[in-house]
Amino acid sequence: MLDLNVDMGILILRIAVGVVMIAHGIPKIFWKRKIYDKKWKNDYGFPIGSVILTGFLQVICGLALVVGFYTQFAAFILTLSMLVATYTSIWKHGEGFLTTPDGKGWDINFLLIGTFLALIFLGDGGYSIMAWLG
Repeated sequence: MLDLNVDMGILILRIAVGVVMIAHGIPKIFWKRKIYDKKWKNDYGFPIGSVILTGFLQVICGLALVVGFYTQFAAFILTLSMLVATYTSIWKHGEGFLTTPDGKGWDINFLLIGTFLALIFLGDGGYSIMAWLG
């Protein structure tokens, strides 16, 4: 019974955070890439093209999380990405922790990093492609 509950919890966690990452990656690839490229270069100092790379990583790793395919690796890659985003939020923009009506914070980054770290320790779970492949 305990394994069933743990596996269901991992599944819910994987799907929730995977969908969030896919939703954040799609605009970087298709819709707002040029706007993001300019902002990331001017405001953050990131090279042109880093937006599309980040978008692809978010979509691919998000899909891997949703289906449970190399969850630990995908979560590790996304952790690194979110650490860079958090660093940028704190040290380049001086953002506070909480997101408020007055501005963006890094609280959601912190939550995502915690979720990814949990998935690194928990793995794919029983309801995953990796479990099905055996």
